[in-house]
Amino acid sequence: MRVWAAALCLLWLGSGQALQAVTEDKPPYNWQTPEGQVSGFSVAVLSELLARSHLTLDPPGVRLLPWARAYQLALHTPDTLIFSTVRIPERESLFFWIGPITGSNTIWFWRLRDRPEVAWQDEQERQQWRVGVVRSSAYREQLEQEGFVLRTVNREEDKFQMLLLRRVDLIAAPEAEVRFQMRRLGRDPELLAPVSVYSNYYEYYFALNRRSDPERARQLQEALEGMRLDGALARLQQEWLE
Repeated sequence: MRVWAAALCLLWLGSGQALQAVTEDKPPYNWQTPEGQVSGFSVAVLSELLARSHLTLDPPGVRLLPWARAYQLALHTPDTLIFSTVRIPERESLFFWIGPITGSNTIWFWRLRDRPEVAWQDEQERQQWRVGVVRSSAYREQLEQEGFVLRTVNREEDKFQMLLLRRVDLIAAPEAEVRFQMRRLGRDPELLAPVSVYSNYYEYYFALNRRSDPERARQLQEALEGMRLDGALARLQQEWLE
Protein backbone atom coordinates (compact mmCIF):
# COMPACT_ATOMS: atom_id res chain seq x y z
CA MET A 1 0.00 0.00 0.00
CA ARG A 2 1.78 0.23 -0.73
CA VAL A 3 3.87 1.65 -3.40
CA TRP A 4 1.30 3.71 -5.25
CA ALA A 5 2.04 7.00 -3.50
CA ALA A 6 5.75 6.59 -4.22
CA ALA A 7 5.02 5.75 -7.85
CA LEU A 8 2.92 8.88 -8.21
CA CYS A 9 5.75 10.95 -6.74
CA LEU A 10 8.06 9.71 -9.49
CA LEU A 11 5.48 10.63 -12.11
CA TRP A 12 5.63 14.27 -11.01
CA LEU A 13 9.00 14.61 -12.68
CA GLY A 14 8.09 14.10 -16.35
CA SER A 15 8.29 16.77 -18.99
CA GLY A 16 5.44 18.76 -20.55
CA GLN A 17 2.37 20.30 -19.03
CA ALA A 18 1.47 18.22 -15.97
CA LEU A 19 -2.02 17.33 -14.85
CA GLN A 20 -3.51 18.34 -11.53
CA ALA A 21 -5.39 15.52 -9.77
CA VAL A 22 -7.96 16.14 -7.04
CA THR A 23 -10.09 13.75 -5.04
CA GLU A 24 -11.98 13.36 -1.79
CA ASP A 25 -11.78 11.04 1.19
CA LYS A 26 -13.94 8.12 -0.02
CA PRO A 27 -12.52 4.71 0.94
CA PRO A 28 -11.79 2.17 -0.40
CA TYR A 29 -11.43 4.21 -3.60
CA ASN A 30 -9.39 7.16 -2.31
CA TRP A 31 -8.41 8.22 1.18
CA GLN A 32 -5.55 9.54 3.29
CA THR A 33 -3.51 7.06 5.30
CA PRO A 34 -2.37 7.83 8.88
CA GLU A 35 1.04 8.63 7.36
CA GLY A 36 -0.52 11.37 5.22
CA GLN A 37 -0.34 9.55 1.87
CA VAL A 38 -3.30 9.47 -0.53
CA SER A 39 -4.08 5.83 -1.22
CA GLY A 40 -6.84 3.54 -2.47
CA PHE A 41 -8.09 1.66 -5.50
CA SER A 42 -8.58 4.70 -7.74
CA VAL A 43 -5.16 6.09 -6.79
CA ALA A 44 -3.59 2.77 -7.81
CA VAL A 45 -5.46 2.86 -11.13
CA LEU A 46 -4.35 6.46 -11.74
CA SER A 47 -0.70 5.57 -11.09
CA GLU A 48 -0.88 2.83 -13.72
CA LEU A 49 -2.73 5.04 -16.22
CA LEU A 50 -0.12 7.78 -15.94
CA ALA A 51 2.75 5.33 -16.41
CA ARG A 52 1.16 3.80 -19.51
CA SER A 53 0.14 7.12 -21.09
CA HIS A 54 3.43 8.91 -20.24
CA LEU A 55 1.53 11.74 -18.58
CA THR A 56 2.59 13.39 -15.34
CA LEU A 57 1.13 15.06 -12.26
CA ASP A 58 1.99 18.46 -10.83
CA PRO A 59 3.58 18.36 -7.37
CA PRO A 60 2.38 17.67 -4.74
CA GLY A 61 0.60 14.87 -6.61
CA VAL A 62 -2.97 13.91 -5.80
CA ARG A 63 -4.67 16.55 -3.63
CA LEU A 64 -7.30 15.35 -1.19
CA LEU A 65 -9.98 18.02 -0.64
CA PRO A 66 -13.60 18.33 0.43
CA TRP A 67 -15.63 17.15 -2.55
CA ALA A 68 -17.33 20.49 -3.31
CA ARG A 69 -13.96 22.25 -3.50
CA ALA A 70 -12.39 19.49 -5.61
CA TYR A 71 -15.37 19.56 -7.97
CA GLN A 72 -15.17 23.33 -8.47
CA LEU A 73 -11.44 23.11 -9.21
CA ALA A 74 -11.99 20.37 -11.77
CA LEU A 75 -14.92 22.21 -13.31
CA HIS A 76 -13.06 25.49 -13.83
CA THR A 77 -9.34 24.62 -14.13
CA PRO A 78 -7.87 23.21 -17.35
CA ASP A 79 -5.76 20.05 -17.07
CA THR A 80 -7.46 19.08 -13.80
CA LEU A 81 -8.57 15.49 -13.24
CA ILE A 82 -11.11 14.57 -10.55
CA PHE A 83 -11.99 11.14 -9.19
CA SER A 84 -13.76 8.91 -8.19
CA THR A 85 -16.87 10.38 -9.75
CA VAL A 86 -20.17 9.23 -11.20
CA ARG A 87 -21.10 9.97 -14.80
CA ILE A 88 -24.64 11.36 -14.73
CA PRO A 89 -26.53 13.21 -17.49
CA GLU A 90 -26.23 16.57 -15.71
CA ARG A 91 -22.42 16.31 -15.84
CA GLU A 92 -21.96 14.68 -19.25
CA SER A 93 -20.96 17.78 -21.22
CA LEU A 94 -18.84 19.29 -18.43
CA PHE A 95 -15.89 16.89 -18.60
CA PHE A 96 -13.98 14.39 -20.67
CA TRP A 97 -14.71 10.98 -19.12
CA ILE A 98 -12.18 8.19 -18.57
CA GLY A 99 -13.67 4.92 -17.45
CA PRO A 100 -15.50 3.22 -16.09
CA ILE A 101 -12.93 1.94 -13.62
CA THR A 102 -15.43 -0.18 -11.67
CA GLY A 103 -18.38 -2.36 -12.55
CA SER A 104 -21.83 -1.26 -11.49
CA ASN A 105 -21.95 -0.55 -7.77
CA THR A 106 -25.10 -1.28 -5.81
CA ILE A 107 -25.88 1.78 -3.70
CA TRP A 108 -28.04 1.09 -0.64
CA PHE A 109 -29.95 3.31 1.72
CA TRP A 110 -28.63 2.61 5.24
CA ARG A 111 -30.20 3.29 8.66
CA LEU A 112 -29.20 2.53 12.23
CA ARG A 113 -30.06 -1.08 12.95
CA ASP A 114 -31.93 -0.07 16.12
CA ARG A 115 -34.28 2.18 14.12
CA PRO A 116 -36.65 -0.24 12.34
CA GLU A 117 -39.22 2.55 12.02
CA VAL A 118 -37.09 4.06 9.23
CA ALA A 119 -38.93 2.22 6.45
CA TRP A 120 -41.44 2.91 3.70
CA GLN A 121 -44.02 1.32 1.48
CA ASP A 122 -43.85 3.83 -1.36
CA GLU A 123 -41.80 6.80 -2.62
CA GLN A 124 -43.96 9.35 -0.81
CA GLU A 125 -43.29 7.69 2.56
CA ARG A 126 -39.60 7.40 1.72
CA GLN A 127 -39.26 11.14 1.26
CA GLN A 128 -40.16 11.95 4.88
CA TRP A 129 -36.75 10.76 6.11
CA ARG A 130 -33.67 13.01 6.36
CA VAL A 131 -30.77 11.88 4.16
CA GLY A 132 -27.13 12.84 4.79
CA VAL A 133 -25.29 13.73 1.56
CA VAL A 134 -21.96 15.27 0.59
CA ARG A 135 -22.19 18.76 -0.90
CA SER A 136 -21.95 18.78 -4.75
CA SER A 137 -22.04 14.98 -4.94
CA ALA A 138 -24.02 13.00 -7.52
CA TYR A 139 -26.15 11.63 -4.68
CA ARG A 140 -27.11 15.17 -3.69
CA GLU A 141 -28.07 16.20 -7.21
CA GLN A 142 -30.25 13.15 -7.79
CA LEU A 143 -31.85 12.93 -4.34
CA GLU A 144 -32.71 16.61 -4.46
CA GLN A 145 -34.48 16.09 -7.77
CA GLU A 146 -36.44 13.22 -6.22
CA GLY A 147 -37.72 15.42 -3.39
CA PHE A 148 -35.80 14.09 -0.40
CA VAL A 149 -35.10 16.14 2.73
CA LEU A 150 -31.33 16.56 2.59
CA ARG A 151 -28.69 17.44 5.17
CA THR A 152 -25.43 18.36 3.45
CA VAL A 153 -21.94 17.71 4.83
CA ASN A 154 -18.42 18.34 3.51
CA ARG A 155 -16.99 14.82 3.63
CA GLU A 156 -18.14 11.22 3.26
CA GLU A 157 -17.00 10.46 6.81
CA ASP A 158 -19.24 13.27 8.12
CA LYS A 159 -22.42 11.68 6.83
CA PHE A 160 -21.63 8.47 8.74
CA GLN A 161 -21.05 10.48 11.91
CA MET A 162 -24.35 12.32 11.35
CA LEU A 163 -26.16 9.00 11.04
CA LEU A 164 -24.53 7.63 14.22
CA LEU A 165 -25.50 10.82 16.07
CA ARG A 166 -29.11 10.45 14.77
CA ARG A 167 -28.99 13.82 13.06
CA VAL A 168 -30.05 12.14 9.82
CA ASP A 169 -32.18 9.05 9.27
CA LEU A 170 -30.50 7.63 6.16
CA ILE A 171 -27.35 7.72 4.07
CA ALA A 172 -26.69 6.25 0.63
CA ALA A 173 -23.47 4.27 0.08
CA PRO A 174 -22.08 1.03 -1.36
CA GLU A 175 -21.47 -1.76 1.13
CA ALA A 176 -17.67 -1.65 0.76
CA GLU A 177 -17.61 2.00 1.79
CA VAL A 178 -19.86 1.33 4.79
CA ARG A 179 -17.52 -1.38 6.09
CA PHE A 180 -14.42 0.77 5.66
CA GLN A 181 -15.84 4.02 7.07
CA MET A 182 -17.38 2.38 10.13
CA ARG A 183 -14.18 0.53 10.99
CA ARG A 184 -12.15 3.70 10.55
CA LEU A 185 -14.51 5.43 12.99
CA GLY A 186 -13.92 2.57 15.43
CA ARG A 187 -17.53 1.39 15.12
CA ASP A 188 -19.02 -1.99 14.25
CA PRO A 189 -20.44 -2.02 10.68
CA GLU A 190 -23.28 -4.15 12.06
CA LEU A 191 -24.65 -1.02 13.74
CA LEU A 192 -26.02 -0.12 10.29
CA ALA A 193 -28.64 -1.99 8.30
CA PRO A 194 -29.53 -1.72 4.60
CA VAL A 195 -33.09 -0.55 4.00
CA SER A 196 -33.44 -0.77 0.23
CA VAL A 197 -31.45 -0.44 -2.97
CA TYR A 198 -31.14 3.13 -4.19
CA SER A 199 -29.35 2.32 -7.45
CA ASN A 200 -27.69 -0.63 -9.17
CA TYR A 201 -26.04 1.46 -11.85
CA TYR A 202 -23.33 3.61 -10.25
CA GLU A 203 -19.98 3.27 -12.00
CA TYR A 204 -16.93 5.34 -11.09
CA TYR A 205 -14.87 7.38 -13.55
CA PHE A 206 -12.05 9.87 -13.81
CA ALA A 207 -13.26 13.23 -15.21
CA LEU A 208 -10.96 15.71 -16.97
CA ASN A 209 -11.74 19.42 -17.26
CA ARG A 210 -13.37 20.11 -20.62
CA ARG A 211 -10.88 22.87 -21.55
CA SER A 212 -8.01 20.38 -21.44
CA ASP A 213 -6.40 18.90 -24.54
CA PRO A 214 -8.76 16.08 -25.63
CA GLU A 215 -5.71 14.06 -26.66
CA ARG A 216 -4.93 13.60 -22.96
CA ALA A 217 -8.33 12.08 -22.32
CA ARG A 218 -7.81 9.79 -25.32
CA GLN A 219 -4.41 8.69 -24.00
CA LEU A 220 -5.81 7.92 -20.56
CA GLN A 221 -8.79 6.01 -21.97
CA GLU A 222 -6.49 4.02 -24.26
CA ALA A 223 -4.30 3.15 -21.28
CA LEU A 224 -7.37 2.03 -19.34
CA GLU A 225 -8.50 -0.22 -22.20
CA GLY A 226 -5.02 -1.73 -22.17
CA MET A 227 -5.39 -2.44 -18.44
CA ARG A 228 -8.68 -4.18 -19.14
CA LEU A 229 -7.18 -6.32 -21.87
CA ASP A 230 -4.09 -7.46 -19.94
CA GLY A 231 -5.93 -8.02 -16.64
CA ALA A 232 -4.24 -5.21 -14.68
CA LEU A 233 -7.54 -3.50 -13.88
CA ALA A 234 -9.14 -6.74 -12.69
CA ARG A 235 -6.14 -7.44 -10.46
CA LEU A 236 -6.43 -4.03 -8.81
CA GLN A 237 -10.17 -4.49 -8.34
CA GLN A 238 -9.51 -7.83 -6.64
CA GLU A 239 -6.78 -6.37 -4.44
CA TRP A 240 -8.73 -3.33 -3.23
CA LEU A 241 -12.46 -4.00 -3.62
CA GLU A 242 -13.03 -7.67 -2.86
